[in-house]
Amino acid sequence: MSEAALHLAGVSRRYSLAGPEGQLKTTLLHPGAAWRTRRKHNHIWAVRDVTLDVARGEFFSIIGANGSGKSTLLRLISGLSQPTTGTVDVRGRLSTLLELGTGFHPNVTGRENAIINGLLMGMRRSDIEALLPQIVEFAGLQEFIGQPMRTYSTGMYVRLGFAIAAFMQPELLVVDEVLAVGDGAFQRKCYDYISGLREQGVTMIMVSHDLASVERFSSRVGLMEQGRMIAIGDPHEMVAEHLERLAASSPEIRRSIEEGIERAIENDPAARAHHERVLAEKEAARKRKERGG
Repeated sequence: MSEAALHLAGVSRRYSLAGPEGQLKTTLLHPGAAWRTRRKHNHIWAVRDVTLDVARGEFFSIIGANGSGKSTLLRLISGLSQPTTGTVDVRGRLSTLLELGTGFHPNVTGRENAIINGLLMGMRRSDIEALLPQIVEFAGLQEFIGQPMRTYSTGMYVRLGFAIAAFMQPELLVVDEVLAVGDGAFQRKCYDYISGLREQGVTMIMVSHDLASVERFSSRVGLMEQGRMIAIGDPHEMVAEHLERLAASSPEIRRSIEEGIERAIENDPAARAHHERVLAEKEAARKRKERGG
């Protein structure tokens, strides 16, 4: 692997499952009892012992079921949370698009929020202002960029957030599922721009349930389950493994996945060709295993 843009070593994040007895009032009035109670509280490990290198210029996607720790891991990578154990080493200018509205002040205009975000990333004000016309045009907010962001719709938040993250000359771009909030036309626009960033050598880490996009863009894919990175590999293989695990977890999920595949095969020649290729690869792997045995 080429020089790493991101290095994670044994990264874990633990959260306390504190009940009412852990509240501030109880702690102030009965510090001894509160301390003893906190020692007994259960904890949940949202991320467990993740070690990972992402090469410079790589497009690395993270997939997994809801609650598997994907978004928590992105927050650790982005510096929005600190690991309980382990180290996160980001090498280069980091730009993020995570939870809707992260880093935005609702009483400040869209223009001022863009400038503030750029300054926080270490850019010079003159460079940010030079990029503003492109950011505003991409987001389609020419009429609203001077308005406070509390007046923005959800879609406007997403459009401005993505435009800021993408146009601030990032060396490492981290994107969560927030793109799913935008409409179809804007999603296509974002993915087209992501393709351009990838060609420019920008390192990207994406969490998404859009498995078609994961297969289309990714160099490698990591599969998470119960906070652990259980497998890393070829995008097609990891997506297939993810779907198999989802299907095995519930008959309803299996039926939904099968119906979705059938609809895609019927309506999309490319999806049909991909499905046939996957089946052929599985059959070839089965025969190789039999010969080896």
